[in-house]
Amino acid sequence: MNILFIGHEDYINGASKSLLNIIDALISDNNIHVLTSYSKGEFFDELQKRKVTVIIRPFYRWCVLKNGLINWIICLLKWKLKHVWINHKTAMEMVSYIIENKIDIIHSNTSVINIGALISNKCNVKHVWHIREFADIDFDMYPLIKKQNYYNYMNRNADKFICVSNAIKAHYSFLEENKKVVIYNGIDSKYCINRAKNIESNIIKFLIAGRISIAKGQQEAIKACELLSDRGITNFELYIAGTGTYSNDFSEKIKDKVHFLGTIKDMTNLRKNMHIELVCSRAEAFGRVTAEAMMGGVPVIGSNTGGTLELIQPGITGYLYEYGNVKDLADKMSHLISNPELRLKMGYNAQIYAKKNFTIDKCITEIKTLYMSLI
Repeated sequence: MNILFIGHEDYINGASKSLLNIIDALISDNNIHVLTSYSKGEFFDELQKRKVTVIIRPFYRWCVLKNGLINWIICLLKWKLKHVWINHKTAMEMVSYIIENKIDIIHSNTSVINIGALISNKCNVKHVWHIREFADIDFDMYPLIKKQNYYNYMNRNADKFICVSNAIKAHYSFLEENKKVVIYNGIDSKYCINRAKNIESNIIKFLIAGRISIAKGQQEAIKACELLSDRGITNFELYIAGTGTYSNDFSEKIKDKVHFLGTIKDMTNLRKNMHIELVCSRAEAFGRVTAEAMMGGVPVIGSNTGGTLELIQPGITGYLYEYGNVKDLADKMSHLISNPELRLKMGYNAQIYAKKNFTIDKCITEIKTLYMSLI
């Protein structure tokens, strides 16, 4: 099969990491092509390592960050006066490439670009649109065209929508129901950690991973730690892994308990020494870090929002807490701090559940079945 994937980032985050996992699983018996607008960066470097065919052409997002009225107006003008025409030009240039390489499937890796739909429309090649994000409620990103036109165009120019969770499927309610299919992200086996017993430590280590932002909830985790300290619970530490800087100050009493690690390349090695993972996100579309933690045998305390609701079995593989309720989060943290056997049991259950539901093999089998149904 000849597949054209379309990537939209120059760095590696959840979406691009998931795409690379798919490529790794398909590359042995398929011809993989990747269209990107970046000729350098982490994502490009990873593609080069895999020796896939990379096509570099300019194209722009049709959904952008709504960062103030002036910025929005500037983005809107750029889209209408320049970017929309560059996208059409690139799509036209890709027609001969699609024909020459006998591309069977065009697979867009995100909802925030429309270049895959444009190419599909001009070539009459099947198009799969992978929806990996709550663009609006998580990233504050919105389409540069009218909402109704946005959904109408997606419906006309996609043969299938892959939703990474039932939460995403429900959120994109304007998309045609019969075109939507839920396929969870696949997690590589390298995240699997053998945990035969509890980590011996007097200090319980919590981990929260992801870009530092309000949407990822690091502030909520820190406030919960302050509340634990107020209760006289001191045998814990919080490790924060992710890009960005934390701009809010926090209490002196937990200064020595909160550790900012920055970007961590080897999350598996880090998780070997962690007892519990926190996912305090406003709205995870799927929650890759949740699935990775579970695969590593780490119980997760997650917010009761988005895809996180589907991944955690409360009381079995971890806990759900009410998003925004710091007391509820602190209560769940306190309970696991004082129950080592429960932590071990939940971690074991989490790993079993992840191996059954979130493997890359399961993900690829479902994607292949989807492809074959189209061609």
